[in-house]
Amino acid sequence: MDYGVITFTSTYGAIYAQKVLRPAADVLTMPVLREISLGCGIAVRFKPEDLDTVRAALAASTLKPGEYAFYGVTGSGGALRAERLP
Repeated sequence: MDYGVITFTSTYGAIYAQKVLRPAADVLTMPVLREISLGCGIAVRFKPEDLDTVRAALAASTLKPGEYAFYGVTGSGGALRAERLP
């Protein structure tokens, strides 16, 4: 995994998650990748080594698990692959 992405069912969820995650990890707001095309159109990108920290921060937030999904992204351009993480 080159980096992780979290998608959200609502714009509110994406903005709220960014606020929750900023103190815990280095995150970046970005458009949802075409390879995923799920959710509200806004995603949060994070470093692979921050996966456990990001999961814990979201679990402790008011967002419900069904309101977001984690993906692992590898490659770039035509070789880009996004795989949903359990």
